[in-house]
Amino acid sequence: MNLNNWQTQLRKGLLDIVILNLLQHGHCHGYEMVQTLKHNQGLKIREGNIYPILARLQTDGLVTSYSEPSRDGPPRKYFKLTELGKKVLVEMNAHWDQIVVSIESVRKGADK
Repeated sequence: MNLNNWQTQLRKGLLDIVILNLLQHGHCHGYEMVQTLKHNQGLKIREGNIYPILARLQTDGLVTSYSEPSRDGPPRKYFKLTELGKKVLVEMNAHWDQIVVSIESVRKGADK
């Protein structure tokens, strides 16, 4: 088994919930999200990879975007949660919490 591949696939599968959780703390642009995730071991993502995820989340109605002028160049595109995104995030976090409890139970052998 290629552990690096497994870790990459796991991270890819979790990025929706990670990005939505970032946005629940306030609006931000893609580069800002990438920089935040760089400080979290196991969640690092390249800037070019975050925009397709944000576009899909926007298509799904979970986030919306707007542009603001930037002092450092072209306008920045900021993303924020929609009301639907907030509701879906509550469900996603509840499901995640359930998964964590279940995995810990299996790891400890509590189901035997």
